[in-house]
Amino acid sequence: HPRIPPSHPAMGISVKVDSATSVAGKTVALVVAYAGVGDKIGVAEGAAAGSIELDAGPDGKLEGLATVCKYVASLASESVAKQLAGASPEDEAMISEWLARASAEYGVANEVGDDKLVELDAHLATRSFVATRGAVSLADLAAYGTTHGALLSMAQEKRNALVHLTRWCDHVGAVSGGARSFGAVPFPRAEPMDLSPPVEDKKAKERAGAKKDDGKKDEAKKKDDGKSKSAPGGDKPDADAVAAARAAKKAAKAAKDAAKGKAPAAQMAKKEITVDVLDIKVGTITRAWEHPGADKLWVESIDVGEAKERQVVSGLRAFKTKEQMEGARVLVLCNVKKGPLRDEMSEGMVMCASDEAHTTVDFVTPPAGAPNGERVRFAGFEGEPVEVLVPKKKMFEACAPKLRTNDEGVACYDGVPFMTSAGACASSLKQAFIK
Repeated sequence: HPRIPPSHPAMGISVKVDSATSVAGKTVALVVAYAGVGDKIGVAEGAAAGSIELDAGPDGKLEGLATVCKYVASLASESVAKQLAGASPEDEAMISEWLARASAEYGVANEVGDDKLVELDAHLATRSFVATRGAVSLADLAAYGTTHGALLSMAQEKRNALVHLTRWCDHVGAVSGGARSFGAVPFPRAEPMDLSPPVEDKKAKERAGAKKDDGKKDEAKKKDDGKSKSAPGGDKPDADAVAAARAAKKAAKAAKDAAKGKAPAAQMAKKEITVDVLDIKVGTITRAWEHPGADKLWVESIDVGEAKERQVVSGLRAFKTKEQMEGARVLVLCNVKKGPLRDEMSEGMVMCASDEAHTTVDFVTPPAGAPNGERVRFAGFEGEPVEVLVPKKKMFEACAPKLRTNDEGVACYDGVPFMTSAGACASSLKQAFIK
């Protein structure tokens, strides 16, 4: 995202704040920068303490954080404007409600009570964003700017107890660029996983190889000794006797299995592989960057509710921009076999819907309110997922033909919806394959 916008943009419009370093000044600057409209509107000092004013020409004089933020979003490109201000009447209503709360309850005086922060923490317990699902909105930027100072000034023990609020603040600050101007909020993190390959002890390997060769020689010698004892003079054993011995052994095993209630192996039906072997979880892409060795791949860091975020490599560069990737709410297949893709470690697979020609691809997204880490369930399929999908057994391939979106875009397995505690998962693509 661009830096703080210039004070004298091409359109000559500026938002007046009391100070560029005040809560009001930094919050408005963050919204302008994230909207990418620094060439259309600037931020200038000169307003009364705590005031935010904008002379929008034909649109009149605008005042207040919520009103000015909405005006700034209206100057952005169509896709960014929808993300910031809401793509549906429901989203617009939620964003307006939280903008009003940021202005009235949090304010720009940097004096937010602990009780308000506790309430916000509880609200974020099952959410990645304040008002909408899938991406940062004006509500997130305004709430971030107006609560950041109070959260940062809290005693560490109190702040660490607000785990959902600090997680959200850390994420919004990283995605929006707000951490550069507001500063990072200390956030306890797990130690990063060591993914470096183990160092091979060549001498130990050589010693083990020598012992293995010696063992083979001893075994071969014993076999030779056995042959010489069982067939004196080099004569071959009687073929009829060998066949009779094998038949007797087979009959004895069949009788033993019958006594235990087992059916012969040839009569046992092969167990059908169904969708409950898949470990599909709700997640949020917190960061995405270009794969250094492949122009069609994104590398993502995804929060799936675990102590450490997962790194996943996805072939989505032709379909998704960096802005569309970061902050996206997604479903992640977590029990695929981990391994490097073009030298970058991948620990999962982002579930996407695709048309038959693979010319249009979009995420399968969880509903608002489904927390990161929740496992997707399927009615009638109550088994537990396998620890790892072994490629040789082609377990995902067995399920894939039945993974599709229906006429309403709801993701399904053989007609059974992908379900979370907050409802069904869906995609913008209808009657599309999921993979």
